[in-house]
Amino acid sequence: MTYRRYKTLTIILLIVTVIALLLSAVMLSISRGAAAASGEPENPPESATRVYYTPKPAPSQENSETEENQTEGGFLVTIYRGGIGVFQPGKSVPVLTKNAEVYLLPQEDIKLLRDGIWARDLSHAKEILEDFD
Repeated sequence: MTYRRYKTLTIILLIVTVIALLLSAVMLSISRGAAAASGEPENPPESATRVYYTPKPAPSQENSETEENQTEGGFLVTIYRGGIGVFQPGKSVPVLTKNAEVYLLPQEDIKLLRDGIWARDLSHAKEILEDFD
């Protein structure tokens, strides 16, 4: 094999390798983004000894005023792109967002966020967001 042919083959293999690495990185980021958006963990937690808690009383108590808040124009706190978003009724863009790893929350909290938690005003919505720190 001549030097020139060896050099050409090496460059071709190098280009193919770089393309394969780039495709792998793109596919991995897409799959992680999809897992984060669904609110589900990509992989189960590695350690079974993790303990999660909600610092304040369960947000389900906040959800008891759903009908009142909808008519008064409250705010809806729910899952948004793998985090938590605060929405005004009828709007598709959140007023506030919190980059939280929702899948790490207890299942009860994830269910509440999927169903949506109604807040009477923006300060109440901020309090609910703080519950998920």
